[in-house]
Amino acid sequence: MQFIVTEGMGWLEVVTGSMFSGKSEELIKRLRRSMYAHQKVVAFKHASDVRYDEAKLASHNQSFIEGVPVSSVEEMKKLFFEKYSDAQVIGIDEVQFFGRSVVKFCEELADMGKRVIVAGLDKDFKGEPFKPMDELLARAEYVDKFQAICAVCGNPATVSQRLIDGEPAYYDDPIVLVGATESYEPRCRKCHRIKYRDENMGNLYFIVGTGTEIGKTHVTLKLIEEDLKNKKNVMALKPIETGSEIFGKNLEGSDTKKYADLLNKNVDEINTYFFKKPMSPHIAADLDGQQILINKIKERIDKEIKTHEILYIEGAGGLLVPYKDRYTYLDLLVDYRKKSEVIVVANNTLGTINHTLLTIETLKRNDIMIKGIIFNNKNNDTDEIILKNNIETIEKLSGIKVLKNIGYDGGTGEF
Repeated sequence: MQFIVTEGMGWLEVVTGSMFSGKSEELIKRLRRSMYAHQKVVAFKHASDVRYDEAKLASHNQSFIEGVPVSSVEEMKKLFFEKYSDAQVIGIDEVQFFGRSVVKFCEELADMGKRVIVAGLDKDFKGEPFKPMDELLARAEYVDKFQAICAVCGNPATVSQRLIDGEPAYYDDPIVLVGATESYEPRCRKCHRIKYRDENMGNLYFIVGTGTEIGKTHVTLKLIEEDLKNKKNVMALKPIETGSEIFGKNLEGSDTKKYADLLNKNVDEINTYFFKKPMSPHIAADLDGQQILINKIKERIDKEIKTHEILYIEGAGGLLVPYKDRYTYLDLLVDYRKKSEVIVVANNTLGTINHTLLTIETLKRNDIMIKGIIFNNKNNDTDEIILKNNIETIEKLSGIKVLKNIGYDGGTGEF
């Protein structure tokens, strides 16, 4: 930051960003530099901030500087004029806790020729402007916005995710929740989550295979069986399937029929479009003289997620399989990226490293949250060196956790 200083001139500096972005660290650094220059410094903090020390300003990485705890702007103003009016530099940490009256006080100090440095959150846990930081940002001569690292995906984080007992907070949650364990972590725009009580939504998982005939249905059936054992209210949808002419009138052996049988549903409760030819959906639909209506698929998803704890969606083929025109399975995932997570199913065999990493890279580039990878030993490979190295290499290179490594009809692996 380049400061242009005129003798007798005061100004306001704002250091802002999400939690864990280094705001307090930066404030402490600037105050220390002023001390090294033999300037008189006073640092105020809100009395409620006792995370690391009751009086000192503190950062998450344990940097400290002497501070003056106060409960209000009135108390801060009184102490300043009684004890610290000769200070040349005034720091205020967690400024968002002091309310709108702190803006006027900062302006008064700057008009007196003081250098005023404030640090605080620019957004609340909902991702909305944290007053009075919005007005301070507008009035400041110098502004620095810091970013943290998203705890979920590693991208730059600009929002503080509030978690109550490990789950995203509701929009209308009170500031203090009795009997709950509250914590915060930095999140990016994509990974930030807020729940709404009137949404009544369950967990939505899209099943993505690294290719065709990779064992997506086999894995999803295993997941459903596990959920049913745990008394979960679970549902699965196979919106599009092709090749009905292979399975016959009752669709025995089809993915749709397998889900229907396990969940005790009719096939039309699982499937929206079932085309005759075993081809890519856009071609199969054209041959049947039908048009795939994406909104119809979305309406079904939106309906089921409101009445089930868990909803699995299995696509037809891989990520870039076209459904209609230029609309692919990936586009459907993008449309739901704020409400869902993806489970990647990969065949644990020679060549899977490339296929799996390409799939993960495509998902990441489209800001889609990945819950994890499930390896499916579809070929019943027995080479333990390859099986183990595939898992280790993909976890290391992708940064995505392997959830399970399962066998296929007696193959190597445990669910």
